[in-house]
Amino acid sequence: MSPTYRSLAEAKDLPGLRLLVLRGLPSPWTQAAKGIFHVEQLDPVLAHRTDADPPGILEDWTGQSSFPVAAYENERPRSGWAEILLLAERLAPKPALLPSDPAQRAYAMGLAHEIAGEMGLGWCRRLMVISAGLARDPDDRISKYLGGKYGYTPEAGSAALSRVVDVLTVLGDQLERQREAGRQYLVGDSLSAVDLYWATFCNLLSPLSPEQLPLPDAIRPMFTADEPAILERLDRGLREHRDFIYTEHLPLPVEL
Repeated sequence: MSPTYRSLAEAKDLPGLRLLVLRGLPSPWTQAAKGIFHVEQLDPVLAHRTDADPPGILEDWTGQSSFPVAAYENERPRSGWAEILLLAERLAPKPALLPSDPAQRAYAMGLAHEIAGEMGLGWCRRLMVISAGLARDPDDRISKYLGGKYGYTPEAGSAALSRVVDVLTVLGDQLERQREAGRQYLVGDSLSAVDLYWATFCNLLSPLSPEQLPLPDAIRPMFTADEPAILERLDRGLREHRDFIYTEHLPLPVEL
């Protein structure tokens, strides 16, 4: 059964935990936040922008213009991936999604940043899509808007592929080390936030099947990488690890 969503205006006046999300597209930042709250067994009120919402409500409420945002009681809204993760860890300490060992925790946060942070895998994959859109149509309004919002330049677009490949290489090397040690997850002996970020962000490169991830046919190619260097690294077990995390820990089919 699909969850119930509120408008932003409705959610703003509610107490407790609220998660403001982007609907209709497999935004990995939104899907990662939803996945973290699912694993932590938190049950936020879900909200999205509707036609009934006044202009600028997201910006006025949260001080920025992107989804997702986690809002808890009267605390400041949290829009960064790390802020949302740390809020979930505070509200639901078990199961922990970050290691207790300080060195392992720092390593996990570093890997998560390489996936979800600025100039990380998701960010640079987005720059690749913007670059391709502008190459097809320099006057495409959506690509120009997103390019301005996320700092696209021709130089950044040219460097994006190598950054994606570098992150995939690091993740592939780590997965191989873990498997050689008899471990199933990317960090430590149990599920961590790194696994959830990888599983959700992998769909920017190699989406789950249409039955598992019901993307509109028109946009599925946008989320499907064809660069040989990317495909080579996905074949190092990373795609199978994504499938394992979804099968064991995340709800299917993915709800957009």
